[in-house]
Amino acid sequence: MSHDYSLIHYPTFILWVIYEIMVTRQPQHEAKQDQKTESDPRQSLTVLPSAFPSPYEPLSQHIDCTRLVRIEAATTDDDPIICSLFEVEFREKPKFHALSYMWGDGPAQCNIILNGVTFSVRQNLGDGLRYLRTHAADTSYWIDAICINQDDVLERNRQVRMMHHIYFRAETVVVWLGKRYAEYEASLPDLHGIGDCKPSNGQQKLESSADGPQSDLSAAKDPNEDAQQRKLAEDLYNNGYWNRLWIIQEIGRAHNIKVCFGNYAVEWDPFIHFITMHNIGSHGPVRLNRQRQGKYTGSSSLLQLLQDHREALCQDNKDKVYGLIGLASDAGGFVIDYQKSTFEIWTDVMEFMNRHGLFADKDIVYVGGLVKSLLMGANCLPLQQILRQYAPGKGDSMILTDPKHFKAFELQAAMLGCVTCVGPSPHEIVGNLNKVDEWTKQVQSNYKNDLGPAHQENDLLIRTILGLDDSILSKKCFDCRSVIQWSVRDDDTDCNEALYYNSQSIRDLQSRSSGQPQNENTSAEQSSTENSRLFQMLDLYKGRTHWKMGLASSDIRSGDFICWLGWPRRAVVVRPQKRDILHFWKLQVVGTAVVTEDLRESCLSCLQRVGWLENKLRQTIYLDATTIFILLA
Repeated sequence: MSHDYSLIHYPTFILWVIYEIMVTRQPQHEAKQDQKTESDPRQSLTVLPSAFPSPYEPLSQHIDCTRLVRIEAATTDDDPIICSLFEVEFREKPKFHALSYMWGDGPAQCNIILNGVTFSVRQNLGDGLRYLRTHAADTSYWIDAICINQDDVLERNRQVRMMHHIYFRAETVVVWLGKRYAEYEASLPDLHGIGDCKPSNGQQKLESSADGPQSDLSAAKDPNEDAQQRKLAEDLYNNGYWNRLWIIQEIGRAHNIKVCFGNYAVEWDPFIHFITMHNIGSHGPVRLNRQRQGKYTGSSSLLQLLQDHREALCQDNKDKVYGLIGLASDAGGFVIDYQKSTFEIWTDVMEFMNRHGLFADKDIVYVGGLVKSLLMGANCLPLQQILRQYAPGKGDSMILTDPKHFKAFELQAAMLGCVTCVGPSPHEIVGNLNKVDEWTKQVQSNYKNDLGPAHQENDLLIRTILGLDDSILSKKCFDCRSVIQWSVRDDDTDCNEALYYNSQSIRDLQSRSSGQPQNENTSAEQSSTENSRLFQMLDLYKGRTHWKMGLASSDIRSGDFICWLGWPRRAVVVRPQKRDILHFWKLQVVGTAVVTEDLRESCLSCLQRVGWLENKLRQTIYLDATTIFILLA
């Protein structure tokens, strides 16, 4: 016997009696015992932390499987919603429909009976279940909030990885937009019959009835009806459902789509035609339709999806990434794990894209900023709090020397200058006038041929430090030693101009420097005003530089390079070290720096100034993901 979405009525008196006995009158411990007795003997019921019985049996672990739900028919709309769950294996080619809907905000306060257990869902899903019960009850459905045990993180990880397969294999994806559209029934009689369906080849298929009146949403019969159609189209177009992130995958993977609203249903193509003919806009369902049409043309790459849907809404920010993986054409093999922190997921995305060449080198930091904003928003936790648990302990062998490793990100940098002097901390500049005088004497010594601009920049640097709170200064520079080291020849000018033209001067500076204690800690920690240092620099090849000084992280030394990237404004400190092998040097990013002019900027995680590469020596550098994250702070 097959069923369709036309109105059906079945007696539910017996089901109501069962509901009353099990939920209203029976003690919880007895209900729990009865449920255990009737359950699959392979597994015992798990108990939720609240000590209430669970409707879930553990899924088979070594077979690709999921749960489906069936909704029992009812006599009246007020009858309780009674559902049953059952496990299916994908190898059995199960026939089912998948529900796509908006979860909504607020607590789950709509009670249903699921496998004999009271189970709470949000109101919109409750309304959707009533609609399905009325129009097509005798059908198997996949509904994420019901078919996945949301309290079991391991199961959730596993099932979310399968969701793109689930929506792909569903006979029909049923889009539920809500019950409030029933108000249009009286003014738009042509809507009648949209929800009627007829069985096809013994299988349930969502289609307009051939017997009932045909709906023609594109032809209004009078001005009043035309106005109502326009109002309905705007109402449907502006439905909050279209802002959900998960629908990008649910709609994108679907073979057949039925859009249900109020008491009606309409196929996807006529629905899109109805929306577009009113010329309301190009977002929402119209945009999703374009994506469906272009999913094989490159528009479904992970990077493109992250960019296109950065405004999409979801309850868990982790879904800003995980909700797109199943739809991305180039994200196969990406591991979904909700137990990971947002920082770990950010790192996973960056390293996955780097491993598979999914972004150009020039886009690396931009993509890092994009994914960071998706996962953490504008107000992420302080770096210390995010990174503390991931910092390696002393003695850990963390250094990577292969620049082709997927953890090594290649970036093009422009050298501003070579550090010629490391000065006091901002704290000493504020409170120790002798330190200020010594620093100023060093300015006179280093910039004899450019004293006017040098003193002007020095005055600006000191005034900026005096004018900024310690809390603001502490967010300018960060101690971060990248775990990537790479080797270059000093006689190779290919992407190595900075070292090629300055190698002898660097050796002289490093030999003359009194030096600072060697700091080989590879951890990334947020610095403070007490351990950041002022520095002076010169372009030793050209003899002078427009940018002469600034503030850097504590491990800066004479002979280090200060290099800009295209993004963000914060510079990196690169340390060249001569190796025993002739002509070979070892380079490593050991910290961050900010030039004087940028210290006044409220936000440094922005594009570099125009012309940042012009008239500067270039240097290829390599960073790990953590250092990129710190640059974006």
